[in-house]
Amino acid sequence: MATQRKQPAGAKALTGSDEAKRKAAVFLEAIGGLRTTQSASEELGIAVVRYYVLETRMLQAMIDALEPKARGRKRSLDLELAQLRDENTRLEREVMRLQALYRVTQRAVGVKEAKPVRKTKGKKKTRRVRRQSRGERILKDLRREASRAEAVPANVPRDPQPSQQGGA
Repeated sequence: MATQRKQPAGAKALTGSDEAKRKAAVFLEAIGGLRTTQSASEELGIAVVRYYVLETRMLQAMIDALEPKARGRKRSLDLELAQLRDENTRLEREVMRLQALYRVTQRAVGVKEAKPVRKTKGKKKTRRVRRQSRGERILKDLRREASRAEAVPANVPRDPQPSQQGGA
């Protein structure tokens, strides 16, 4: 005995208004060669250019419906982001809980909080001198030149070239 289908198949399974079904039938007749595109556009009451636009949309929808679908659940980036945020919150709470437990245990045992030990390997740390930028060096040189110029008395004439002691 053959089992009956629970859902209708074929044209009976299609949903939509009667007008949309009639228009689909006109498109299929034109694609199948039963009528010309001109008569189909006249039947639908649209221009031939608009007919081709709608035909292309219909064919694209058909191709999209026939594309193979990925199996299983679709991976949602929003869902994955929410899960990662929840995990992050849970882990932060866990860290705070473990830190509190560590402090309580230290107090109960009577151990002072351990300070991190820095290894120096016998060398003293030297203070790092900040490098001056090129502009800072030029400014420093200009200020030094200006202070030298102020130190020279105003009544002494400046000789750009040293005088030669021989006769000319």
